[in-house]
Amino acid sequence: MSENDEGSNRPQLRLVSAVSKDAERAASKKAGETKAVIQGNAYELEDEYSQFYMGGTKDAGILAPTYNPRQLDRLAQENNALLPCVEAMVTNVDGTGYDFENPDEEAEDAEDDEKIEELRAFFAEPWPGVSFTTIRKDLRRDLERTGNAYLEILRNPQDEVVFLRRIDAKMMRLMKLDDAVPVEKIVKRKGKEVKITVMQRERRFVQLLNGVSMVYFREFGSSRDLNKRNGAWAPKGQRLPATERATEVIHFTVLPDASTPYGVPRWINQLPSVLGSRKAEEYNLEFFDNGGIPPVLILLQGGTLQPATKNALDLKMGKGTASAKNRVQVLEIMPSGGTFNSPNQARVTVERFGAERQDDSMFENYDEKCETRVRRSFRLPPIFIGAAEDYSFASAFASYTVAEAQVFKPERDEFDEIMTIKLLKALGYGEYKFVSNPLVIEDTNLKLKGIEMAKATGAVDLEDVLYEINEATGTNIKYKEPEQPAFEFDDFGNPIEPEAQGKKPAAANDEEGTSKTTVQRGKKTQPVGQGYTGVSKAAGIAALRLMTSLRKRDINGMNEFIRLTKNFDQTDAEDFDKALTFARFVNPHRDLDGLAELSAATVSVIGRDGLACGCGHVH
Repeated sequence: MSENDEGSNRPQLRLVSAVSKDAERAASKKAGETKAVIQGNAYELEDEYSQFYMGGTKDAGILAPTYNPRQLDRLAQENNALLPCVEAMVTNVDGTGYDFENPDEEAEDAEDDEKIEELRAFFAEPWPGVSFTTIRKDLRRDLERTGNAYLEILRNPQDEVVFLRRIDAKMMRLMKLDDAVPVEKIVKRKGKEVKITVMQRERRFVQLLNGVSMVYFREFGSSRDLNKRNGAWAPKGQRLPATERATEVIHFTVLPDASTPYGVPRWINQLPSVLGSRKAEEYNLEFFDNGGIPPVLILLQGGTLQPATKNALDLKMGKGTASAKNRVQVLEIMPSGGTFNSPNQARVTVERFGAERQDDSMFENYDEKCETRVRRSFRLPPIFIGAAEDYSFASAFASYTVAEAQVFKPERDEFDEIMTIKLLKALGYGEYKFVSNPLVIEDTNLKLKGIEMAKATGAVDLEDVLYEINEATGTNIKYKEPEQPAFEFDDFGNPIEPEAQGKKPAAANDEEGTSKTTVQRGKKTQPVGQGYTGVSKAAGIAALRLMTSLRKRDINGMNEFIRLTKNFDQTDAEDFDKALTFARFVNPHRDLDGLAELSAATVSVIGRDGLACGCGHVH
């Protein structure tokens, strides 16, 4: 090779070397692109606030909850034991209704209290189209699912509370406490309202919108305005424009978290049971979707089925249908040995798996134990989640009594206390109380016995008795005013005889046995005895004369009465007894126990034994 040839080859070698390096770089670049392409694009579920938490890449002073509220809410929604317990709390704690009362007023005066009517009207629709009962139930669901609930209070530019609404607990976060500031509080001490200045650290809350912008809220009752866009407190005494003021929030919790100011749900200590119960259910579902264990497995060793036989077996076993997964399965095994002169013999084996098949879903006992543990964290009797097969009325009533006293009522009392101390004072009704209605199971028979006992005392109005009977039995009995007595009475309850009223009695019709003697009752003229049954004129006048003489201690009148009644026959005596009822009692229908007959008997004894004596007094 000549020198020229060598020289001519050198550039070629360099070119090859350069090409090789370019190829390496291209290959390296391609490898890098390949790595970038196969990188996963799907992100794991995480808290959207993570970068804004204290210590995060964009630290905004937000406190991180111990448990992700979205995951807690999803667990409560999916778990077969947890959701019924949550709904039982919602129904029995916040679904019983509420009312308002003034501790300084009597119960019957509350119906005429205008301020109570104002409170009822406000809470009937605290947010347009939404009642407070609905808001309260949603708050309870958030509480039992995530351990936290938030009620937003909106004021007008004049600082008057005009709206209430619930904020989704999954979207709200707490911020770290700021430095303490002097706050003036009004409290009652020794029966008087006094102003006390205390140092208090006021809380801020925040919501993240679309992963970028934030909206801030301030703790209800804070002494300073807060800018809702940047979360900055206004100087004390300085007001922000109404469009920039942050609204207020009341934060409810179930149980306090050990490491954060957030709350945790009451079932958090049973988290393994909540997760395990869900896994057991999913395992059972997967088992059934995959067909479970086949009842029979046919092993064909050393041979294959003929196409016609295979098609007939598939047709018999329903291959291609939804139920074919749990039918007979055929396994064909081809021979691997043998010669042309001595081939392997085909053999068919049938294996049965009936004993291995499950009679029911697996982990059933484990699932029941998990349900018991979860329900125990709520302290609920089984009847409140629908397990009522083995309950009688007595056992159900006992379960209700325990749950009402130990679970439901304490939760209501805690909620009522917050509403009374915080919200009603802000509304300008500081002297009133928010009172939730209790859960009541009524025994109709027992209630009717109580009504009967109250009626027997004679101190209860008939209208109230009918109202309670309608409530207990579901009837609609109308109250009717009793008919007025046929006589007028003076201011002391003494009956006034027709002659004393300046009216002449009409002629009597003895044949009909009805009195035409009339007295004035308002604008109507009524015959004596009307309202009970007809009585004779003589009987009516005798009854009036008797009662008048007794009240006036008139001996001559009593003697005249005895003279009049000596010739009474049986009919006159009965009429006299009836007329005496009108004269003796304002309402004759109250003579339910034969008091007229008793009075007549007493008068008869007096007439027999003599009325007058030398002292001039009636004995």
